[in-house]
Amino acid sequence: MVDIDLDTKPKKSGEKKWDEKFPLTAHGGRFDRGEELRQIAAYYADGTFYVSKSHTNNPKVLSLLAEIRVKTDVEPNIEVVDITRVQQCYADTGALMDTRGRQDDARMRREVLALVGDMAKRRVSDVHVVVYESSCLVRARVDGSMTQVAEWPPEYGHSFCAASFAMADASDVNYQPYEYQGARISNRKDLQLPEGVISMRLQFNPTVYNGRAMIMRILYSTDDKTAGDVGGLGFNAVHLEDFEYLRSKPFGINVVAGPTGHGKSTTLQRNIISILQEHNYNIAIYTVEDPPEYPIPGAVQMPVTNASTAEERSAAFTKAIAASLRSNPDRLMIGEVRDPASAQLAFEAAMTGHQVWTTLHSNDAITIPFRLRDLKVDDYKLSDPSLLTGLISQRLVRVLCPSCSMPIKEDDLGLNLMSRIESVHIPVERLRRRNPHGCEVCGGSGYAGRTLVGEIIIPDNDFMNYVKNDDKKTAERYWLTQLNGRTMTEHMIDRLAAGEIDPVDAERIVGPLYIPDRST
Repeated sequence: MVDIDLDTKPKKSGEKKWDEKFPLTAHGGRFDRGEELRQIAAYYADGTFYVSKSHTNNPKVLSLLAEIRVKTDVEPNIEVVDITRVQQCYADTGALMDTRGRQDDARMRREVLALVGDMAKRRVSDVHVVVYESSCLVRARVDGSMTQVAEWPPEYGHSFCAASFAMADASDVNYQPYEYQGARISNRKDLQLPEGVISMRLQFNPTVYNGRAMIMRILYSTDDKTAGDVGGLGFNAVHLEDFEYLRSKPFGINVVAGPTGHGKSTTLQRNIISILQEHNYNIAIYTVEDPPEYPIPGAVQMPVTNASTAEERSAAFTKAIAASLRSNPDRLMIGEVRDPASAQLAFEAAMTGHQVWTTLHSNDAITIPFRLRDLKVDDYKLSDPSLLTGLISQRLVRVLCPSCSMPIKEDDLGLNLMSRIESVHIPVERLRRRNPHGCEVCGGSGYAGRTLVGEIIIPDNDFMNYVKNDDKKTAERYWLTQLNGRTMTEHMIDRLAAGEIDPVDAERIVGPLYIPDRST
């Protein structure tokens, strides 16, 4: 368990009891089962159960009564009343709830910031707050691995989620506990985030039994010394030469592919800052992001705003790309090609003399043009290497702590993994594995952050002809044999041979180790 001190975890001795004037079925109460039930029933801590005379046999009412009998020692005292009496139960407590809410707002805001501060000390990438019926679990992702760090009462979890939403500077108008919502919290005059944190992206999801899940992605500021350092991400020397070549081209699209949370946005940011530095900032760069993740000094960053549904966000994103093209940029960064409209505009930008950098969800570099075809990009555009200039794919992997990593013996690994290691010609004496106990340097984790493994394809006409003919297998073989391509798995093999990665972690990221056949 990660040793993170959570001052925000409620202590039983100081925890506020539920006000008995409130129905337990009110929002945030122990038996909060949603607005639909609140229209027809109200249950109090003393056992009083008001139910509308028209809804005594309603399945939700019967289900709640059964649940109360199982979870409490109190037999509900059922009173059948007019529906207006039920609604009055909540109207009577509304003013009290508002007063209590105002008193708690400042405290909850401080506790949200305290949690973020504790997480930032460990460079946690995202925090998952999941509210269940009888508990709320808090988990944090550290170097790609999820660890439970706290357990709260469900009422506190609901309040924490609502307070986080209320702190956002970009969100829907109202918090809706049983809807899918997104929001962003940024550093601003009236809200100072913990040191090193520039913003948090929030995603709220409803879960079964009126639960709630909030995913808080924490985004950190970049050290000025590493702002344009693409090499610091983990790319090798050949990759860096490829990036330098792609940045020098006057137009064309460069696509970075990979799963969510594997550093695609950081790779874009570092390359855009490198372009600015290489041109002494005498260049116009526009970015379109939903939302902007990292500040890029010298670029005009355009957020997507005033959109709540997927359709509205897609339309707003496309509108922002079109607006950026009308702004006479020299370079354009599009946060993600997500639909046919944004893909079409990205190629339009390249065809009108702009260099474009963007991301795409794809398993590997070779699949990128085929994914773009799925997004309705015309074949004549996909077969032009002057338009689709760079295909990049990457994954993040945990790095072993150099202070405590351990040598590997043949019997430490299973026969299948050992056989694959032998097939890729890595001497066992060069391999290292994670120390399960860690050390003081790594805080007991056995790891020292994350690095990446990647692959880059710079297409030519022959490669694109194979793509045009839908011959992915031959295109990949041509890249490996004629364009001196090296796969992401081969980059991982290099890092294994350097003793940087645990072999088990390596195969979790790139799959079974192998060297592709390049024989003719």
